[in-house]
Amino acid sequence: MRIHPLSDLHNEFAPFIPEVRDADVVILAGDIDLGVRGIEWARQAFDCPVLYVPGNHEFYRGHLTKTLQAMRAAGDERLHVMDRDEVEIGGVRFLGTTMWTDFAATGNPPLAALSAQQALSDFRQIRTENYRRIRPADLIKQAEKTRDWLRSKLAVPHDGPTVVITHHAPTLRSLQESPHAGTILDAAFANDWEDLIGSDRVALWVHGHTHTSVDFEVDGTRVVSNQRGYPGEESGFQPSLVIDLEALLPAGDEQLLSGQ
Repeated sequence: MRIHPLSDLHNEFAPFIPEVRDADVVILAGDIDLGVRGIEWARQAFDCPVLYVPGNHEFYRGHLTKTLQAMRAAGDERLHVMDRDEVEIGGVRFLGTTMWTDFAATGNPPLAALSAQQALSDFRQIRTENYRRIRPADLIKQAEKTRDWLRSKLAVPHDGPTVVITHHAPTLRSLQESPHAGTILDAAFANDWEDLIGSDRVALWVHGHTHTSVDFEVDGTRVVSNQRGYPGEESGFQPSLVIDLEALLPAGDEQLLSGQ
């Protein structure tokens, strides 16, 4: 299975024209465009199945619940909008969720939450119940639900490989080359959830959000992000990146993919 991962295209600033047209699955790990606009773009851009996890920017000028509902309604059987959702394609289990963060990764959740609320546009651009602005507690609640959901899903055996898709990063290792690495704001970009990673459960984990593309391994799980970022930003983006999932599997496990 050939997987084409993309995230943080930010088409609201400059439309992205895809270079890869022959992937088996396209993963969009968030921040493609505002609201539902990224869905119509993806529908026209790709002919294969698309797995779209909303990023924080999809919710800008929108509502934490209502925007997700609108995105789900705009999806279809080929274009899956995923937030705590499971999709199986060709024997591969895909688990997709925005994730958000619990602000605990740097060791002082209250300070990290306060710093994020002061520094990040999320808390001015996204609304929730009664159309009030979101607060860190709203995102912590979402992150806790996501962690419980992922833990329960990964505890269920699956005969084929599992791929996890999140917008936020699952490990601080993804921030090592980031301009804000080593600051309290790391906890707004990544969770310290390495206990959920491991090749016995997850073959590949794709994320976005950091505007720094990465490709490394944690306990046998390949962690990849392929992020365009804002116009003019140096993010390490590879517009033609394709991951051969078979190459990540232990010898003899290739037959677990449908059609093998």
